[in-house]
Amino acid sequence: MSLIDRLPRRGPTLPPSRLDGRTTVVCGGAGEVGEGIVAALLRAGARVAVPSRRSERLSALEGRLRQAGAPVERLVPVIGDLSAGDGPARRLAADVQRLAGPPDLVVSALGGWDAGPPLAELPIEEWERTVHDGLRAHQLAIHAFVPMLRDRPGAAYVMINGAAARYPVPGSGVVSTVAAGELMAAQVLAAEESGFGVQVEAYVLGPVGTRSREEAAPWMARAEQVGEVIAERAGRRFASGGGPAGPATVVEILTSSDLGRARELPAGGVRGATAGRAGWVLWGLQTGGINRQVRRGTPPRG
Repeated sequence: MSLIDRLPRRGPTLPPSRLDGRTTVVCGGAGEVGEGIVAALLRAGARVAVPSRRSERLSALEGRLRQAGAPVERLVPVIGDLSAGDGPARRLAADVQRLAGPPDLVVSALGGWDAGPPLAELPIEEWERTVHDGLRAHQLAIHAFVPMLRDRPGAAYVMINGAAARYPVPGSGVVSTVAAGELMAAQVLAAEESGFGVQVEAYVLGPVGTRSREEAAPWMARAEQVGEVIAERAGRRFASGGGPAGPATVVEILTSSDLGRARELPAGGVRGATAGRAGWVLWGLQTGGINRQVRRGTPPRG
């Protein structure tokens, strides 16, 4: 018997967990990152509800998804304004449930990147507006959708965040303040909702390849790949019957090399990224200050 024959053999590779028959919601699904997440959830078999204020944005989203070959027959567009206040947000959530069914998974892909003056020079009015708008949007989504997830086996609430939540980037003071607040909100939400069986996950993303970022470097994770991680993790949780929920799972995906690690992270774990210490690279990636050098270069190393 050869040495190779004596080595322990791996069992058969299991197919990716599916979301067939599951209802998912992607708040911000018509946006750049949200669109990729919607596509991945559709391909995984889920019914995907996407709320938006404007019907033309939803029509454009459906057209792009169809062109990309995604199964749009399970896409459920819902007109409504999540940011209009608590009453309108709750009515929107009720419309989602009426049109798509009770949600099993909600993804909040709200907000975006911005850069401005240093904190010491930032007008207080701009600071107040950005903090108010950014944190308010996530709180309205939590208020509207989390109660619907309670006591549903395997239910999960996913918050999409940016690297500014954990890494200092000059000129991003107010956005970083919002992002850090969102990250802590996810962890507190998990502590509050674990007793109801809702698993909370927070994704900390670096620059992500999207429909408008055609020149994205190969080492960048693409939005649909992030969605595939979300779908796979949710599918495994559903397949296992849900089980008890725990602390928030914090997943960093700064480059495509982090995708495999993100898939395997146990619920309630915290997984840093391989590029986590390269703060100066993050500055260039986020602000475009070293755009040419980074986009076509090699992945950053911590």
